[in-house]
Parts: sequence; structure tokens; C-alpha cells
Amino acid sequence: MTQVQISKYLDIPFTTLNDWKKEDSNRNKLYQLLINLDEKEVQSKLSKKTNHRFFHILNRNIDKTSKFTEYDIRKAFDKKDYHKATIREQSIYAKFFKELEASELDEFIKIFNVSKRNIKSIYTSSPFRTLKGIAKTWDSRFRLKHIDSNIENKKTIPSALQNILDRRNLTHV
Repeated sequence: MTQVQISKYLDIPFTTLNDWKKEDSNRNKLYQLLINLDEKEVQSKLSKKTNHRFFHILNRNIDKTSKFTEYDIRKAFDKKDYHKATIREQSIYAKFFKELEASELDEFIKIFNVSKRNIKSIYTSSPFRTLKGIAKTWDSRFRLKHIDSNIENKKTIPSALQNILDRRNLTHV
């Protein structure tokens, strides 16, 4: 590429490029790399839009004004605790753990530049850890001991009913 093309595609001023062009410049290697790049390759890389399958999953059935952006995703996965996230961020987590394949995790981390540790922390603090179809897959992906969820077998009694039962037990004692 020429200096004009480098300046055009990368928004680097000519004066900066001229400084880099000098052999005693600490950016001379960078300059050499840039002038040896193929213009068509640079055009294709710069015009390539980051369009991960996750954007499709996340923004399905959402109006255009509420669509999630790359920034929203990064911000959501900067957190380490599910319960400290906003409702909007929790909906990102829900779609992430329910619809993204565990095998796609490394690609997701690379594309969105997020921390695997943060994702694991969010998962361990989330209610998804107890969901039968989701937990086994993600537990094995994060090398966590699977929690047997017999939650379906144990029916919780609403607190109002429990209060009535407690009062009844007190009167019969």
C-alpha cells in the first residue's frame, strides 16, 4: 500500500507516517509492515462486519431501538455476579446460556474480548446452574461438579400457606 492508502484506510496523518518512515524511528517496522500489505486484503478486513451468530440469537424478536450492541455484551460480561447485573444484562445471560453452544465459548471470548473467568463467575451465581437441560452442558464446559437438581421433585410451599400450616401446628400442640 502507498502512504495515501494507509492514511485513507487507517486514518493515520501523513506527518506521522513520514516520522515512522525514518529508519531510526521506533515505529519503522510498523511502517514497513503497512506498506507491504495488500490494499484489497486491507479493504476486505476493514469492511468485514463483526456479525457473530450470537447477535442474531440475542436480537431475535426485539425492535430496532432495543437491540443489543457489542458494547452491551462487553459491559454485561465485565460483571462477575449475575445478581449485580441489570435486567437487560440478565436477559443477555439468559440467551447466552440457554441458546449458545458451549463449544462456541472460545470463539465468543475471542470476538467480544471478554473474560472466561467472568463468564464462569456469572454462570455459577446464576439460576441457570439449576436448570436441567443447561446445567449439565455448562458445568462440564467450566469443569464444575454438576449439582443434582432434584428441585423438580421438591415442591415449594408458598410462604402464606406455610404460615397457615405453622399456626395450625402450634394450636394442635
